[in-house]
Amino acid sequence: MMQKGDRPLFAFWKVEAMSEPLTITSGHPDGAVELEARLAMPDRDPEGGLVLCHPHPAGGGEMEVGLLMVIERRLQKAGFAVLRFNFPGVGRSTGHFTDGLHEPLDVAAAMEALQSRTGLGPDQTTVCGWSFGAWMALLALAGGLQAAACIAIAPPLMLYDWREQVEPIMSSPVPRHYIIGANDQFCPLDFLEVFTAALSHGDAENVTVMPATDHYLLGREDMVADLVLQTL
Repeated sequence: MMQKGDRPLFAFWKVEAMSEPLTITSGHPDGAVELEARLAMPDRDPEGGLVLCHPHPAGGGEMEVGLLMVIERRLQKAGFAVLRFNFPGVGRSTGHFTDGLHEPLDVAAAMEALQSRTGLGPDQTTVCGWSFGAWMALLALAGGLQAAACIAIAPPLMLYDWREQVEPIMSSPVPRHYIIGANDQFCPLDFLEVFTAALSHGDAENVTVMPATDHYLLGREDMVADLVLQTL
């Protein structure tokens, strides 16, 4: 659980949207919520699809943070459909933010929405998250989400008790890839190495470390977007 004062801050900069608004219904144990979302389509039949999950809202995380927008533009230009959304209680999304309790359900709902709008199947759609969003993407896999791949950008492993989630995540057949900065404050490389080694040899092999940058990857957005595209 994240503690007060420990939350990463993501309210750096934003770029203009190049996508259309969409509302997603996500079923929660206490009732359905409506998620604010945007879908960016390429100018041709999509080669694949990507769902983007944003960082923790307590630090300014929401679907329009700069890194996610750069990834969206890069992949849209390359021929991919990209859906990003706000977790409950963020932006115009209804409901209440639960700090990871129900948010994996929203990841699954976003993936279903992307597939239904594009006609793409699970083997053509990838889930990708940054920081808290990366952790929610991994937990969605633990809950049975089917996807072509999962790309976890700087999952904040220092802030969550991940050990009890190793077995459920490991049970997912979805390939997992990781991108972190060498100086990440919330996902130090040694933490990630222990985590991925506990999952599988494949996880341990699928780690990309970006030198001279930290959790925020500021100034490295284009490089991260290129790495995401190379994974698809």
